[in-house]
Amino acid sequence: MTDEPTRTVPVHVYQDRIARIRRECAEQGLAGLLLVDQASLFYLFGYDQIGYWVFQVVYLPAEQALPPGAICRAPDEHMIRGTGLIDDVRVWYDESPRTPGQLVADLLRDRQVPSGARVGIELFSHALLPGYHEDLRRYLDGRIVLTDASRVVGDLRVIKDDHEIAWFRQAAHQLDAAFRVTGNVVGAGVPETEVHRAIVDELYRLGGDPPAIPPPIASGPRTLTQTHGAATTRRIRAGESVVVEIGAASNRYHAVGAFSYCLGPPDPSVAHLHDVMVESLEAGFAAFVPGQPIAEVSRLVQSQLTTRGVSRAGRHVGYGTGVGFPPTWLENLRIKVTESRVFAPGMTFFYFIGLPGPDGGSLYIGEPVLITPTGHERVAPLDYENWIR
Repeated sequence: MTDEPTRTVPVHVYQDRIARIRRECAEQGLAGLLLVDQASLFYLFGYDQIGYWVFQVVYLPAEQALPPGAICRAPDEHMIRGTGLIDDVRVWYDESPRTPGQLVADLLRDRQVPSGARVGIELFSHALLPGYHEDLRRYLDGRIVLTDASRVVGDLRVIKDDHEIAWFRQAAHQLDAAFRVTGNVVGAGVPETEVHRAIVDELYRLGGDPPAIPPPIASGPRTLTQTHGAATTRRIRAGESVVVEIGAASNRYHAVGAFSYCLGPPDPSVAHLHDVMVESLEAGFAAFVPGQPIAEVSRLVQSQLTTRGVSRAGRHVGYGTGVGFPPTWLENLRIKVTESRVFAPGMTFFYFIGLPGPDGGSLYIGEPVLITPTGHERVAPLDYENWIR
């Protein structure tokens, strides 16, 4: 096991991130930003809480001289104050006479947000339930213009610094070990949940964090879920395919991989599809280069698939990963034909291919990738050829 990188982030790193977000808000004509997404709160302030099921918000003014302010429930107050970056923390209770929306309105008045000002909010977050959004609109409409600013922090997060890359590498080390354990456990008669247990045991043994998504595992006909199905007590049968996806996490930074196993010699048509997928995945690696359009990877993959008579048209073949809290580890980058951005050093991805098989199931393979100054690094390469058990 490699040494785990320290979890301590120098305060100046947070301060620099906060300053950059303030400048971005000012450039977009925003008076400030209402941050509700737990990944944003962790990234900017080091505030670490499960954070997707109750209303909490940090208001970050664009004006550098104005301090941020937070609104949360009582159990979370000490964690926010403990960051040392937010002093104004206001608590709401289940039986508070004032709703969270009213408390946000009070906070914006105290920060001297003028009537008619535009304030950004992270609308595309699982943390903003419709009821809380309506509560905000009820008390802010007519005075404040709420505008979607979901990508402001997300766009900054896609480029990792040295601290973040160290955690990504550590997560990749855990991921690699977890797949080795998986290969030893998968077998006929084994419940999917036993495979799940072995994976999670290994991740925790190596010092990993709880992953944002429990490892999706599916066998036989359940593989049609690709990697969107949770493990069940179903026992794996001889001759079946098994799809396993693992997201390993170190200090909330995720490295993700996927693998398809076959219990016994596969049908020739299934073996052919697996070969096509591996070849297509390999073809796309040529475009993982700084300055290259991200969309080029998708085009290379699709071209190779089409040449072999298979299509994944209209679907992405990867996405950015980084800070992840339940229920997702995805960032706002997609490896798809319509992606307009280019690769840059410090980007981290889960790169994959999933396709329905001729046997009524599906196959799925993929691994984490780091963009380096000169190209890319396969930080946890998987042995796709060794898939038959």
